[in-house]
Amino acid sequence: MQGTPDYYEMINIGFGPAGIALACALEEAPHRPLETGQCLFLEKHSNCAWHPEFLLDGTDINHHLLRDLVTPRNPQSRHSFAMYLKEHGRLYQFGLLGRPASRNEWSDYVSWVGQAFAAHVHYEEEVREIRPVMEDGEITLLRVMTSKGQYLTRNLVLSSGSTPNIPRQFAQLDSARIIHTSRYLSSLEHLDRQGAWSFAVIGSGQSAGESIVDLLNRFPNAQVTSIHRSSGFKIAQLGQFPNQAFHPERVAYFHKLGQAEKAMILEEVKSTNYSGIDVDESQALYSLFYEGLVSNKPRLALKIFTQVESASPTEAGVTLDLCDPYTQEHSSLDADYVILGTGYQQDYIPSLLSQLQPWLSLGSDNGVRVEQNYKLTTTASFQPAIFVNGLSERSHGIGEGQSFSLLAMRAGILTHSLF
Repeated sequence: MQGTPDYYEMINIGFGPAGIALACALEEAPHRPLETGQCLFLEKHSNCAWHPEFLLDGTDINHHLLRDLVTPRNPQSRHSFAMYLKEHGRLYQFGLLGRPASRNEWSDYVSWVGQAFAAHVHYEEEVREIRPVMEDGEITLLRVMTSKGQYLTRNLVLSSGSTPNIPRQFAQLDSARIIHTSRYLSSLEHLDRQGAWSFAVIGSGQSAGESIVDLLNRFPNAQVTSIHRSSGFKIAQLGQFPNQAFHPERVAYFHKLGQAEKAMILEEVKSTNYSGIDVDESQALYSLFYEGLVSNKPRLALKIFTQVESASPTEAGVTLDLCDPYTQEHSSLDADYVILGTGYQQDYIPSLLSQLQPWLSLGSDNGVRVEQNYKLTTTASFQPAIFVNGLSERSHGIGEGQSFSLLAMRAGILTHSLF
């Protein structure tokens, strides 16, 4: 550990899309706070690639390209997706594409923007702890402890992203045979492509559907069982009016509601972003299922109205105990590997703030209380400011979840609040 920690006016934890969008806003702010050298971004990974473990061939993004890292806040920004295309000589060609950007291209765009801020980012430096610095009975600063050193700051921004949602049936199992899509590609790279593997895929959303298509293409002799608590895959709500839920004006409306009303709205609009698949994905999945019927060699089996009661690792793989919630009929399924396409979740209290809990104000749901400008509410004796950047779906609405919709606008609000 270094002797005297360096001080930064702002430390941002995480340099994925949310952190990069904030860096863009700081660079473009009239007072240029990024140029002062008082802003530090910490990223535990070696780069800022977007979902590198799930960049599957043939997949594309689920949002309009104008909702990039900067355009809704500043259409003239040098960090827009249009500028990325122009710099790479693909602006006209993309205009003829007739579909959204691919996942691979969008991740490359995010990395391209991130590279512009390399001087302000410490990569491969994981934040392990945040401690309060007390003086005369008040918290005056925050000490950020990392894998390489420590720093002091007065303003902390959490841009660390959501955490993988691991269902309780799998939470206590330490098995390489159970794979969340957050580590999909690296977990499968050692498998024989010609092996007759059996996979069970849990989930009814886009990641589950895309993993099924990829598994059947990647392993031509594999068998896949798709398990659903409901009647199976559903089309995501793509209508223009329901998707107004992602409009910036909805944030202020949502934020002023009570907790019960917020929960009701989130339940109503969740099909715009969760537990649904695109039309083309549905077509691809059903075609794979149907062709198995035609050839009498089905490789994709569907188990609907099926809950996973428990999971047990075995020498050969994993055994799933299943139950139909309506008939109460029990069954079991053996698989070589289980793929969890169960998405991500936002912690009610971010784990990095565990040592600061005595000074954090909690809401009626026992989660951190987030003000409209994304600042956490704290006690009077707590002088530093903590902001959340992409961890406020419960307080600000579905646009603050797994979506690019509000990244740019939120970055502008944070920049104004910070400096």
